[in-house]
Amino acid sequence: MIVEGRSLLKKYSENQGLEDVSFSLCAGRIIALAGGNGAGKSTLIRLLIGEEQSDSGEIHWAVERSIRYMPDEVNFPAALTAEEILQLLAGLKKVSIIEREKVLKRVGLWDFRKQKVSQFSKGMRQRLNLAQSLLGEEQLLILDEPTNGLDILWIAELKQILKEQKVKGKTVLFSTHLLSFAEELADDVLLLHEGKILLHGAIQDALSETSCEHLEELFMNRVM
Repeated sequence: MIVEGRSLLKKYSENQGLEDVSFSLCAGRIIALAGGNGAGKSTLIRLLIGEEQSDSGEIHWAVERSIRYMPDEVNFPAALTAEEILQLLAGLKKVSIIEREKVLKRVGLWDFRKQKVSQFSKGMRQRLNLAQSLLGEEQLLILDEPTNGLDILWIAELKQILKEQKVKGKTVLFSTHLLSFAEELADDVLLLHEGKILLHGAIQDALSETSCEHLEELFMNRVM
């Protein structure tokens, strides 16, 4: 176990954030934080990264909090090149030039490293966002809706990149509203609906126990 949430409550004036949410994330696993719009996924991520505090409940880290983070969107300085942006961020994280170049190549931006971000497509900006989250060796990698803006090829590449992180012994938590994507990639799922947990645990175990073929079927059975 790397981190545990205990009876988390977070309310907003306009909607319910989280209501009595408890969970644990196991080290070395890929975990899907799944659910529709307004389910509470982004709220939970903000609590984990320390951007917000819960109204009640607590988050307990088994080890010192060590996080890399890919937000759902980043407004990179348009006048800078991909190489310049990664150079700045790598400097802050004390990452070597070799590692920085390796990351740029892994996300398919090496040939565009001298190009200004203002000339990037949405998908290329998302891949640069992914690249910055891959810098460093922090144990937990959190990605908020990482498939946004990616085409079919790069969604497939994203799966491989996250599996590579698991092979390195890292823990991966990604949010998504695509249950089929979650099922294809993740070991475990934390399925939220209207701020509450519908399902938490190993995906294959949950499907076997409920005799459901897919997460979408399980989800519909729980909410209907």
